[in-house]
Amino acid sequence: MNNSFINTVEKLSDDLYMITETRSIHCYLLIGTEKALLIDTGWGYEDPRPILEELTGKPVMTVFTHGDGDHCLGARYFDEVFIHPLDYGKMRRNDTGEERRGMLEHRLRKLPELASHMDTESYCRTLLPKDLKVGFLSDGEIIDLWDKHVECVLTPGHSYGHLMFLEKESGRLFSGDQIMDGHNIWHFLKRDEQAGFAATLSSLKHLAAREREISAIFPAHGRTPAAKQCLFDLIECLESELRENYQNDIPFHSHKGDGYQHFFRSVNLIYSDERLAEYLGNPVYRD
Repeated sequence: MNNSFINTVEKLSDDLYMITETRSIHCYLLIGTEKALLIDTGWGYEDPRPILEELTGKPVMTVFTHGDGDHCLGARYFDEVFIHPLDYGKMRRNDTGEERRGMLEHRLRKLPELASHMDTESYCRTLLPKDLKVGFLSDGEIIDLWDKHVECVLTPGHSYGHLMFLEKESGRLFSGDQIMDGHNIWHFLKRDEQAGFAATLSSLKHLAAREREISAIFPAHGRTPAAKQCLFDLIECLESELRENYQNDIPFHSHKGDGYQHFFRSVNLIYSDERLAEYLGNPVYRD
């Protein structure tokens, strides 16, 4: 298989492959009888097309769960990509040399060997084409792969236009950054970038109401597949447990800012006091 240091491939089933960029970001290739669906592209540190060509000779439709750079800046290698309109602006805002350099430096601290496997300066200079063809996906829209039908499920929270993709026949749910098993879920950016906890909880409850349609959850980071229980752990955390126990949380420092880290069962939540206060309806006090 056409693995590289940057992109490694794992066959999950005869029709599903997971392409993991820099041991961090899972992108999924779902293969139908007429065409294939690529869910997320990673940062685009390397051209993934040779891998895709090896895995399938079918046309590939490229879709994004949301507009964060680690999910969509690999769009540079494709003629057309699809995203929810609420996250199109986020994708374009993240497409700067400064953002690329900052995130690449963060990745190199975790994986210093990466520097010898790519031209870092060229990567930081090369932005998405201004004339990149971008199509917009809507909530409830069905992507037809002939033998497979994939529903776009709008799940505001981690971003306003965050999409999950539910394959109707098998019940496989590709959850992006909204549901994960033990991996950190980021919720501390400002209101213009991330929906509040209330919106997140609402979208998760709508998803839980469709539990019978879901057989397995495939997140964009961490352990995969994730147990369905991760969805219910996160609902319980946001609905009541976080409110009761946030004072025990530990400070969290990152390249994106400072916040707090909250653990509950499979949940690893990164948040700011600003977002928590907005949800609680009162200032946050810590002992």
